[in-house]
Amino acid sequence: MTQAIDQHIIQENILLDKFRNLTIEEQQTILDFVEFMYRKKNRLPENQEVSAYDLAKEWAGSVDSGIGDLSTNKKYLQGFGK
Repeated sequence: MTQAIDQHIIQENILLDKFRNLTIEEQQTILDFVEFMYRKKNRLPENQEVSAYDLAKEWAGSVDSGIGDLSTNKKYLQGFGK
């Protein structure tokens, strides 16, 4: 298991080193391709922007803030939607 993780880190570092040696234009081409692959994988239309929620939805709700349901506090909801 550790060997697989080490190999992954080595490959990641090689990729980053090669990426850093590209021109800004070449880096942008790589970023565009990665964005294309992300959209293809997640079936997002080419012209649709990705929201912060789309990028983090797998972690949504995974942290308990300790705050109760604010909708039960009538004072908090005064003026909401005006």
